[in-house]
Amino acid sequence: MQEWVPEEYSSLEELCTVVLGAIREKTDAHLVGLVLLMPQQRQFWLTHSGTLVGQCPAGDPPADFLASSLSSGSLRCDAFTPLAEAWDEAEGPLNLIRCAIPLKRTEQFECVIYLETRRRVDRFAASQRYPLQLLAQYLAAELEARFLSGCIDEERDQLRHVRRDLDLSLQVQETFLTLLRSLHEVSVHLAGCGSERDLLREAVLQARSKLQIDRLAIFLIDEERRTMRGTWGTDEFGNLTDESTYVSVIPDHPVVQQALSSKDYVVLLDDVPLYYERRVVGRGWNAMVSLWHDERPIGWIAADNLLHRRPAKNYYCEIFKQFAASLSQLLIRQRTEEALRRLNQELELRVSERTRELAEANQALALANRQLEAMSLEDPLTGIANRRHWDLFLTGAWERARRDGCQLAVLMLDVDEFKAYNDTLGHPQGDRCLHMLAQVLHQCERRRANLVARYGGEEFAILLYAPSRGEAERLAERIHQEIQHLAIPHPGSRVADFVTVSIGFSYVTPLSGNDWPSLMNQADQALYGAKQAGRARSFSFE
Repeated sequence: MQEWVPEEYSSLEELCTVVLGAIREKTDAHLVGLVLLMPQQRQFWLTHSGTLVGQCPAGDPPADFLASSLSSGSLRCDAFTPLAEAWDEAEGPLNLIRCAIPLKRTEQFECVIYLETRRRVDRFAASQRYPLQLLAQYLAAELEARFLSGCIDEERDQLRHVRRDLDLSLQVQETFLTLLRSLHEVSVHLAGCGSERDLLREAVLQARSKLQIDRLAIFLIDEERRTMRGTWGTDEFGNLTDESTYVSVIPDHPVVQQALSSKDYVVLLDDVPLYYERRVVGRGWNAMVSLWHDERPIGWIAADNLLHRRPAKNYYCEIFKQFAASLSQLLIRQRTEEALRRLNQELELRVSERTRELAEANQALALANRQLEAMSLEDPLTGIANRRHWDLFLTGAWERARRDGCQLAVLMLDVDEFKAYNDTLGHPQGDRCLHMLAQVLHQCERRRANLVARYGGEEFAILLYAPSRGEAERLAERIHQEIQHLAIPHPGSRVADFVTVSIGFSYVTPLSGNDWPSLMNQADQALYGAKQAGRARSFSFE
């Protein structure tokens, strides 16, 4: 049979077309298709013309028939007679065989090859069954690989979305932190002012230049909350203006009254007319926040976005509110130093909180990357290292041993009569058996310099770095003893009543770079010798 290379098939449809065509050819089937049940439900049916369709031309196959094949884990064939409309009137009723070949590799992956033919596929000779088994196994492996690849791609997409959201969040946080730092600088600068007039003048200038406020004006009110007076403000171009001659009764406007009644609250009106000297000069948002001494309002700040049209973000309202709070404290001369200390503490706390959140987000991202890397190096069935992890680890160990001039030892283990075990007890029980054996091997050899891995199927491999004399022999004997203590029943074994393993091992001192496959070949030859000698024993490469 021609060797198949997975990379030759660029799509799942092309893969199914080729494999189903080969199965139809070898079974003389007039109907053949693939029914994918998990992780998603899809169907692929090969028509007589060789094209692939997504729906069975003869109607969906019996669900209970497919489920029975999956639960048994083996080929199922039943005779049946198609509906009358499918007969040829000249030939009369057809007697056909429906067959289901289960392809279940994990708990998250299930599919069935369904075909209808006149041949008893379950009575094929071994030479006829073998190509079908290869085709089914190849298709199952390819489908699962594509499914796992899709899962990894999906996780990567999710990770990219998380990173994108994190980047957006960091941009907002960075802007907020920049404004917080600027607010801190403004507060320190204002604390050095020698008079109330200088303080209010510098407050307007600093807010314009460092806090992204286009225009603003500061008003003070008397203790009876009846009269307001101007201090400093800006004109329609953002230039500083002296408003100290302005005195008026506090307007009975709902917005002004709300601002003077709410401490630490920003009143924001969006898309409203903006004024200068009682004439409209544009439209935008207008914000007001009051200045307080304890529980008494002492004035307010009015601001808008006439010049640059920046939208009123949530963090801007927070900055505006904090600016008013700082100015309120600085206006109360006798509390200047204490008020400044509290503001600095609050600002530092906010900076620390944002920095901590960023550090936690980076830690979470690093943890996700480590978990993704660990998933790619771990066998999902047994929980120990997989073949990829083994190859990477052995390559590094070989180079270290060559450099240090020390030995390596490899033990290759194979579960005796494991196919008979699966055929007798079923694949789910076989998976549990492999998991139990993997845990035994992991308990027998836990040193960090060494590695226990699932090499493939029912084969395991153990690497010993710088082993002592006879260490591989002693480890092999211990493994036999521990597995014997497990006493896993094996009714289909010709070796013993319980599960046993054959072990081949070899020692070598690396002399040349990247020649570790020779060590694997020696251990594999020793394993073959153990099987030839009757299985359930250890054999050393000579």
